[in-house]
Amino acid sequence: MNKTMDHIQSYYSPDNLYQKIMDGLALIGKDQSGLTLDDLQPVDEFHIRGDTATRELIKLSGFTSDMHVLDVGCGVGGSTRRLSHDTGCRATGIDLSEHYIDTATKLTELLNMQERVQFKAENALDLSFDDNSFDGVWSIQMNMNIEDKQLWVDELFRVVKPGGRVVLYEVCGGENTPVYFPVPWAQNETMSALVPPESFKEIIQSSGFAIETWTDKTDLARAAFSHMKEPVGEPELPEIGVHLLVGNDILTKAYNLHRNLEECRVSLVESLLLKP
Repeated sequence: MNKTMDHIQSYYSPDNLYQKIMDGLALIGKDQSGLTLDDLQPVDEFHIRGDTATRELIKLSGFTSDMHVLDVGCGVGGSTRRLSHDTGCRATGIDLSEHYIDTATKLTELLNMQERVQFKAENALDLSFDDNSFDGVWSIQMNMNIEDKQLWVDELFRVVKPGGRVVLYEVCGGENTPVYFPVPWAQNETMSALVPPESFKEIIQSSGFAIETWTDKTDLARAAFSHMKEPVGEPELPEIGVHLLVGNDILTKAYNLHRNLEECRVSLVESLLLKP
């Protein structure tokens, strides 16, 4: 693993994450024995527009209960669990961070979903699965940390079955540069590898995928972050939230994402791909 990958893995490896989530839930009066997907949503849907976007992606995907779907870059598994819950599919989530995978597995067991939802620590650029293993694949805001996007997309193409569908929901570059840092996916420029949407589309097509839909979601992303103000002083953070995943400077990161969206430095695309 190179230094950049080591840096990224370290960024997504907070200590004692599962216990911090449990402590936060206790502070807001949530009993572990009665936890629901919605209780965990503030911390386990770590992407723009959160659970609202996840539900839109589920509808777009067309995944059904007889399918086995791979979630590449699953984080602590919120979207993986929601996907399985809403469609009935079997789901496997992978992530580079062993801390995230350990937490994802424990949260899934708390929700008694482990028979249909499982997790593995894996490198998305070198998946251990055989060719044509999955009926579908999805990946939510993963590409920003990947420099070799062609290898990543080629791996998605390799592991999905012919006729399989792939859902991507990804932050891309914008018309203007540079990007303001830190942002939710990167503390600085060494961890971020954005490309413009058209370049990303060319990478996808060169891997062999047919693009069924390609939708610009940047305006919705701008609306989601339009309320963000530059933080002043010590942040007031909730007991449970995505700051547990990527640090207490999350409000600065969210404010910078707002600036990047408003100034066309980043964009957001949603796509549905088909393997012929």
